[in-house]
Amino acid sequence: MKKFRISILIPIVLLIITMLYGYFIPKAKIPIEQSIFYQILQPYAELYKPYNISTVIFLFLKNTLVVFIAFFLSPILLISPIFVIILNGFMTGYIASILPIDIAIKALAPHGIFELSALVIASSSGFRFGYYTIMKLIKHKEYKIIEILKKEIKWIYISLILLLIAAIIESFITPFLIGL
Repeated sequence: MKKFRISILIPIVLLIITMLYGYFIPKAKIPIEQSIFYQILQPYAELYKPYNISTVIFLFLKNTLVVFIAFFLSPILLISPIFVIILNGFMTGYIASILPIDIAIKALAPHGIFELSALVIASSSGFRFGYYTIMKLIKHKEYKIIEILKKEIKWIYISLILLLIAAIIESFITPFLIGL
């Protein structure tokens, strides 16, 4: 039970710290269109079509890939769940900092509650799966990896349900809230 609490606490703390860091880092005095984040995100933004089922599918598949990376690559030194949380926390904070506060809340909060919760759950599960796999390989502990995988995969299913809800909200409710 203690490992479970620690595995859930680590991604939550990392998410909060990186969101704050993304929000409070000094912003360059260049137009947003010239920022590196804009350059990276622009191709994805062009795929976003509000009120469209193809957007729901795209967002769900993109985030599902992120969850699978966080979980299935976790035995490689636990880097993937940490990276997923840090990147998403930083980007959420950064985006919130460049938008007017009312737009940031409307644009990020409704779907973000579900999406970030899904990423925390998947990362936590990835931490546990990765930890037990590493302990079995390095310290030759008697962990039944298949049993652990079966137990942890249930959390991935919960993450996927939350991601589907987030994708629907982001595609149909968020555009309405921000006036698109």
